Amino acid sequence: MFTGLSPSEHGVVEGQLWLKNHHQTLARFLNKKGYRTIGISSNPLLGPITNLNKDFDTFYELWKNPKRVQEAAQFLRFDDIILDSHDVLQKAIDILSNELSTGSAKPIFLFLQLIGPHNPYRPTARALANQVGLYTDEVWDRVKRINQDWRYFYAEGWVLSDTETSLLRQLYLAELDDLNAGLERLFTLPWVERAAQEGHIIITADHGEMLGEKGHIHHLFNLYEPLIHIPLLWKTPGQSKAVSHEEFIQHQHLFPLIRRLLAGETEALSEWQFSAPEFATASLLNPVEILQGLDGIDDTAGDPFRHDQIARVGNDRKVIWHSNGHHECFDFSVNHQEVENQFSLNGTNDAELLDGCEREFRQFNQNTVQVEKMMLNLGYF
Repeated sequence: MFTGLSPSEHGVVEGQLWLKNHHQTLARFLNKKGYRTIGISSNPLLGPITNLNKDFDTFYELWKNPKRVQEAAQFLRFDDIILDSHDVLQKAIDILSNELSTGSAKPIFLFLQLIGPHNPYRPTARALANQVGLYTDEVWDRVKRINQDWRYFYAEGWVLSDTETSLLRQLYLAELDDLNAGLERLFTLPWVERAAQEGHIIITADHGEMLGEKGHIHHLFNLYEPLIHIPLLWKTPGQSKAVSHEEFIQHQHLFPLIRRLLAGETEALSEWQFSAPEFATASLLNPVEILQGLDGIDDTAGDPFRHDQIARVGNDRKVIWHSNGHHECFDFSVNHQEVENQFSLNGTNDAELLDGCEREFRQFNQNTVQVEKMMLNLGYF
């Protein structure tokens, strides 16, 4: 979203989380256009730890829990991070009240990252009363345990009952209730209220949340649609309310779209289905394109591996993608609409690739359970 590049281009991937200084970000681009740039983040991975703050005039971190004193050699723990929307938004309101009290001769770009709703869900009493029904102590005790630390769910092989799923979802809705209440307070600030009338406001997310769908909770270990198809609301100057865009686009396309709007291309928003060349070719980093590419593939029509972009292996759930000699292995749900996991593979022929695919998924499932149990036993989380 901040570079307009895919992970393979900007280089920030698992194991290498530092954004290199030479990459232009949205904040730097807007600085050059005369904007004052303010960043506020409640996620420790979005800021100085990863160098995402590098081009902002001012950047604030709201995630640090003052009740937790962390030694330098310790792992980052859940209790280092303030996760509830109520406290984080109040901090953001206090910062913005001070930052914007004297006005600004420059236009302002504000990046406000709110980590909530995020488990453990700890809504206020007001939100609980609004959103959560009556449940037995037994249901509360079970949901409370996985709400406090979702790793128990996977490490112990839990299966949620319908009642437990209902409570978990209502707790999530209560967190959203708190988030909405905080945003209402935020929009009473004079500058923000004015920006709502005269500026662009974009509301989106980095991922969704699994709340019992497909037997999953949280937002790791799968790429089902509830995680990858996230909200995108865009409020333009003069509109009375934001427009919700339901079509699939990608975070990296927001930067070039903003660039077009600042260049005076007001038609950019109405043309933003993005028929750009990079969107026409499947990418291992863009599972949505892969989902769309599966349409119309006939498993019985000749060799299933000879398709240009994507191939499904018979009636199995394994998919191999060929592009310029690069191979990826995907695990699709039974209806072939959602990616569950993916792995890079090496192989010289179809049989070797398929064997590698099976082997990778088998090892992945074993490693997941082992790692989660180890982390719980060692008390890292």
